[in-house]
Amino acid sequence: MKHRGQVVIDKILDTAEHLFYTQGYSNTGINQIIDEADVAKASLYKHFETKTDLLVAYVQRTHERWFSRLENSVTKVKDPQKKLLAIFDYHIERQEIRQFGGCPFIKVNDEAGTDDPRVLAQIRLMKQHSKEFIKGLVADSGHKKELTDEELTETIYTMLEGAIVTASVFKNASPIQSAKHIIQKLI
Repeated sequence: MKHRGQVVIDKILDTAEHLFYTQGYSNTGINQIIDEADVAKASLYKHFETKTDLLVAYVQRTHERWFSRLENSVTKVKDPQKKLLAIFDYHIERQEIRQFGGCPFIKVNDEAGTDDPRVLAQIRLMKQHSKEFIKGLVADSGHKKELTDEELTETIYTMLEGAIVTASVFKNASPIQSAKHIIQKLI
């Protein structure tokens, strides 16, 4: 059972997650978060001294949840090469759920990545974690070796990032599916 403080933190972060993603960090005010989370102003400031502190916590929690779902999705696949392709399937699923709204971390980076070094550092850490995950899957994949492990890792990572941005522009999964098909030929 969660203690009262964690319940309040979760309410605040749940509200911030929805608002930051759907309307943007800059367009979301603290008072709106307080109202929609139905918490007292003092409660919010007890847990998050500034809006940037809330943003950093949002990025951390969003990444933890996102990465846990990614790992669970990929772990279900037994074939090492298909694990690499499962990453694309996972991103298609997440983008469909988010109505092709794009990467939450890129969105935050665009709005607040230079405002506070902690925000950019957190986003970089998250993106590096994703790349390291891909790198591990590449090393275990037994791919064709047309590219080195490092080259294939970078290719998958870059294609995936670009495909997610493109999918958010065209509001469909075809860019991510195309990237998946190209990677399938390389592995």
